[in-house]
Amino acid sequence: MRRLWALVLSLPLLPLAACTSSEDMTLLHREIADVQRQVEQLSGSMPAKQDLDAIKRQMEEGAAQTSRSNADLAMRVEQLQEQIEALDASLERTTTRLEAISQELARARSAAATGQYLPPVTTAGAAPAGEGGAAVPPEGAAGAAAGSAADAVGASSPEELYRAAYEDYMRGNYDLAADGFGEYRRLWPSTELSDNALYWIGECLDAQDKTEEALAIFTQVLEEYPASDKAAAAQLKKGLLYLKLGDKGQGVLNLQYVVYEHPGTREADLARERLRSLGMTIR
Repeated sequence: MRRLWALVLSLPLLPLAACTSSEDMTLLHREIADVQRQVEQLSGSMPAKQDLDAIKRQMEEGAAQTSRSNADLAMRVEQLQEQIEALDASLERTTTRLEAISQELARARSAAATGQYLPPVTTAGAAPAGEGGAAVPPEGAAGAAAGSAADAVGASSPEELYRAAYEDYMRGNYDLAADGFGEYRRLWPSTELSDNALYWIGECLDAQDKTEEALAIFTQVLEEYPASDKAAAAQLKKGLLYLKLGDKGQGVLNLQYVVYEHPGTREADLARERLRSLGMTIR
């Protein structure tokens, strides 16, 4: 703009230097008027400051909206990732629980075959003895032979009460099973199965998602029966329950304890697999 005005101001000097006739002056004024019109046209074709500000605001609003959209998308991706991780953790817990139940069933069947674990309830008309001299109940009659833990409170032997409570647990009657195991410990607190009864109370609580109560029971198992055959399983359950509660530090610590203190056990293998899923390699 300044260059144009400088050109306009310099134009009169040229004609004045050449001549001063009226025709020249008229021509000069006409040229000046043309230049002024061109300058005005150029000024009119340039966008106003308000228009530039509006364009700038639109660009800023567009950038802000894009930023918000990107933030929303990132948040959604993070939420989906958290959901996937939660599903993975739930699947791992379910797999671990199924493996523990399968392991316990295998042990029970193996011990029952030799008559060392849970002697069957003696009833009228019992079936002939099987391997190891243990009576084999008729097929499908286990529930009728043993009844529930509540019915077995007045049983004549600790084995009958324990077996009834265990069968309630296997049928998913966790409240009845816990009551039966608790009654067993009350009546016979110093038998070889007293520690097992306490452990299964913890399993009943865990099956009902009473996580903190179950954690307290498994801790009690380890404190009262450190040499129990359920010590490794109780330690494993403590690690898994701490992870369930969100306490990764205590969870990892208890799982590592299982690996180092109970090597060669199935519980150690399960603990090692769970640690590996957390990104930790234990030899």
